[in-house]
Amino acid sequence: MDQWSKVHVWVGINNESEEQFNKYFELDYSDPDMDIDDPSYKVCQFCEDINKRWYDEDFFGVFIPEEYPQLVDVDKLLEELNVSEETLTKIKNICISKGFEKANTIFYYHDPEITVKDKGKLYNGLVYIGKFDTDY
Repeated sequence: MDQWSKVHVWVGINNESEEQFNKYFELDYSDPDMDIDDPSYKVCQFCEDINKRWYDEDFFGVFIPEEYPQLVDVDKLLEELNVSEETLTKIKNICISKGFEKANTIFYYHDPEITVKDKGKLYNGLVYIGKFDTDY
């Protein structure tokens, strides 16, 4: 299955500094010769949360609007996603049902094979919205 065919979406209210927020996604490049299967490889928190040792940054996106830390309509955040209008409406309705008519951060990852098991947990302070088909 094509890597771009599905997108996982997290939305919410981020109260962390940019440095602290980004630390959650930080991959270990300290030793370019180290294999990710090496026991001393430091797995990032995002990787742990999606049950992987590494993630491909080319398939990852984060959007924090210029109004940050103020909240914006969730529609503004969802504009970052390459999904159909029907899927966009579905995502927006899920956000609203989870209490997010307004938020200040979204991150997303394209990977059809991962399964986010703990849907009730906060991921870097954000709520997992779901996995959706894309327009790629």
